[in-house]
Amino acid sequence: MVNIPQHQQFSFLGVQSGGIENIGCTQRDLYNHERDIRADLKGHDGEMFYEYLKLEQGKNPSFTFQIEADEEQKITRCFWSDATSRRAYNFFGDVVIFDTTYNTNRYGLIFAPIMGVNNHGQTILFACGFLNHESVDDFVWLFNQFLASMPGGAPKMIITDQDPAMTKAFPLVLPNTFHSWHILMKFSEKIDAVKYSIYKSEFSACIWKSETPEEFDLQWESLIKKSGLEGNKWLQDQYELRSRWIPAYVNHVFSADMSSSQRAESEHAFFKKSVSKNNSLVDFMIQFGRGLVR
Repeated sequence: MVNIPQHQQFSFLGVQSGGIENIGCTQRDLYNHERDIRADLKGHDGEMFYEYLKLEQGKNPSFTFQIEADEEQKITRCFWSDATSRRAYNFFGDVVIFDTTYNTNRYGLIFAPIMGVNNHGQTILFACGFLNHESVDDFVWLFNQFLASMPGGAPKMIITDQDPAMTKAFPLVLPNTFHSWHILMKFSEKIDAVKYSIYKSEFSACIWKSETPEEFDLQWESLIKKSGLEGNKWLQDQYELRSRWIPAYVNHVFSADMSSSQRAESEHAFFKKSVSKNNSLVDFMIQFGRGLVR
């Protein structure tokens, strides 16, 4: 129920019982037990997931969800949001953060939470979805469901990864919403590891603490020269696109403290660790519920 692998379960049981000879089963028995559980769920997991959502809606009519399935009745995409999340959006929905970088479940569905930040600087959840693909059509569908469910209209800003499909989708479904990117986390992939470790804090300060475009440009140019990264093509490309992701360039849009995207990235760590490729939909909802009350 908490995504502990079988070999770790067996070690834990051994410590708990005073030795593996006292457990009463073998490690193979644990693997076989999980196999049997999966077999019992096979063909019924989607139905159980639907019944779970219906049960939540029965408890509170303000809980909303939509599910679509293919010709084989396999879930292809899903959206849901509860009363608390919808109420929070009414107060704090000017800026939303959308991330699809999570592990999928065993069906290959992509977990896609839509999040924000409240007046205490805490990450809050507005809605969630499962998507079969990261396509323009899937993103348009998800955010049409989102807009239909949320009070107060479209957000003023949405912060995402640099995803080409999102770039195409949002003008279709959120034409008056400013689309910004949080890309500082990609620096570790795009620049030399040693230089990244040395200059990470300076890049972060340059990005988040520059108060005007002019201040950012001067600090960026100085830092690029200082770090010897003048020839890095990725950094050159990001600089050309700076009006889409540098806070000093988007101050004309209410951003609820753009560093909220950094805060959300750290909060996302719970889901990244808890959503496993071995999870069924029912497994996921157990983990998801635990995440909301932690």
